[in-house]
This record gives sequence, structure tokens and C-alpha cells, in this order.
Amino acid sequence: MEVEFYDEAETQLPTRKFGTIEKAMVAVTDVFSGTMLMGLVGLLVLSILSRDVLQVPIPWLEEIATLTTIYAVAFASIGAWSRGAHIAVELLPMAIKGPWHGRYAILLQVLSIIFLILAAWGAAEMMQRSANNRTTALSLSFSIYYGGLLLAFGGMVLASCLRLAGEFTGSKEQEE
Repeated sequence: MEVEFYDEAETQLPTRKFGTIEKAMVAVTDVFSGTMLMGLVGLLVLSILSRDVLQVPIPWLEEIATLTTIYAVAFASIGAWSRGAHIAVELLPMAIKGPWHGRYAILLQVLSIIFLILAAWGAAEMMQRSANNRTTALSLSFSIYYGGLLLAFGGMVLASCLRLAGEFTGSKEQEE
């Protein structure tokens, strides 16, 4: 059994006009998702210590941990989408050669944008519908949870739009 390791050079963002914006977006989302992941670990440690060691449960920790998880995943998904690291196996794009490869990339970006806009719209609808529902411990609106989904899908739409614009403004040398 052969193990294939992640090659960072394969997922480098191309050097095109919008590549700088994409790189900045990846850097910012990586920092935010990493910070939130560290915060989540801190919340879990605090929860375990308060419950098992101090025998004083803190009920709001679960709500904050859930919120932190949603936003950490949202920022991480934006970064992964910008990098193109979200797709593990891309058999069809590797099989397409020549001018059809660029056309397929444009079609894939347009379809991705349509899907992500619909998903963001659904998250916005759920934010509106759940505005009056509150959490138990902190009485937070459930809209704040769906806001993480809206943020994730909105960020992925932005990344896809930048990639699509890069397909139109990129040169032939950059595609190869």
C-alpha cells in the first residue's frame, strides 16, 4: 500500500492578477481558523476542569464551543476553497487537455458560484427564520450560528469569483 503525501507546491495559488488577493484571503482565514481552533481547545479544557476537577459545571461553555466550532470551520473552508484544497480527487480535470481544460475550469467556477450563492441564500433565510429562537444558557439568537454558514458560503463565492476573474485575465503561460 502506497501512501501519497500532500504536496504544497501542487496547491500553490497561481501568479495572476487576483492571486495576491487570494493569498491574502488564505492568510487571513488561516489565522482566524487557527485562532478559533486554539480557543476551542481552551474552552474544552476549561469545560473539563470546571466539570470534573472543580465540580462546577459552566452551562454556557457548550454554546460558546459550538459557536467557535462553526466559525472556525467557516474560516477554514474559505481558506481551503481559495487554495483549491477542498477537492481530494480531480480525475476529470486531469483528463481534459488543451483549450477544453480552460473552458472546463470556467464552467466549474460558474457552477460553483451558482451553488454557493444558493447555499448562502439558504443560510440567510435560516438566519431570518431563526431570529426569534434563543439558546438556553446565554439567550443568543440562533441567527448567529447561521451567520457562520453565511460567512463561509459568502467567502467561498468571493474566492470563486476571484478565480473566475483570474481565468479570464490569466495568460497562456500561467495556465501551463
